[in-house]
Amino acid sequence: MEFATLTFRLFLMLVTLTCLIKLTSIFFQAVGEPFKAAVVSLARDIVFFVPLVIILPKFFGIKGALIAAPIADLLGIIITIILVIKFFSHLTKETTNNENDIEILPSTKGVIITIARTHGSQGKAIGKLVAKKLNIPCYYKEMTALAAKESGLDQEFISNINRNQDPLHELYLTTSPVKYAIAAQDKVIKMIASKGSCVIIGRAADYVLRDNKDLVKIFIYAPLDYRIKNIMDMYQDPKTKAKKNIEKSDKNRASYYHTISGQDWGNAENYDLCIDSSIGKEQTANLICEYIKTIKK
Repeated sequence: MEFATLTFRLFLMLVTLTCLIKLTSIFFQAVGEPFKAAVVSLARDIVFFVPLVIILPKFFGIKGALIAAPIADLLGIIITIILVIKFFSHLTKETTNNENDIEILPSTKGVIITIARTHGSQGKAIGKLVAKKLNIPCYYKEMTALAAKESGLDQEFISNINRNQDPLHELYLTTSPVKYAIAAQDKVIKMIASKGSCVIIGRAADYVLRDNKDLVKIFIYAPLDYRIKNIMDMYQDPKTKAKKNIEKSDKNRASYYHTISGQDWGNAENYDLCIDSSIGKEQTANLICEYIKTIKK
């Protein structure tokens, strides 16, 4: 009984800290920070506890094995506190607050152009070019800034929702913080569309605005070799890395779109116009503009 009492008192001395560590690990998973979640979880149980339970008994006997647990708890909570402070301090960065000052621009009544695109097809640049040619607003990062302002969540967190590369990406998209962020984002997309003609790039906007009678859904794609070259030129990546990034990005976009809509991303039947952008940015933008003109007639 004396030994059992001593065991409970020493081994479980700081067990409350273990609970906080596990809670923090779950929190990081929920907000799309799998690396931080893994660090918090493994720091106490593997990095600290295992070496301590092997080393300390050599100096303190059986008591060394017992005090390994509270020491690991203490070291684990220190790592946890550092990561938590770093995470929340990032949410209050002044740069994020400045970006959240973006407003929805007024526009005339007309078509709402949504652009979905494969990674490396230059869809973002083409969308901006189309908006310039038609003299209407274009929204890309502005959507996440406005959604952050609407929800109170960090802009980077919202921006990275469909870039998360966790193997359980679809499960991640169903977590409460992510669903809340997506709802805020959808609300902003509808607010943007209500202001008049514009171009909206990405974020499954074609599905969010599916009931809008002025909606024109564009999908931009290109051959893999063409996209790899674009990524290599843009980020100075080697060919193998560029190809890997394209595959991951397209997979995550497809997963995000399927979770939001239940439909297949890139399926031609879901869009009004699909264009191979390997003909060039200018030519692709001109084709889209010509298509919009035929609709207006």
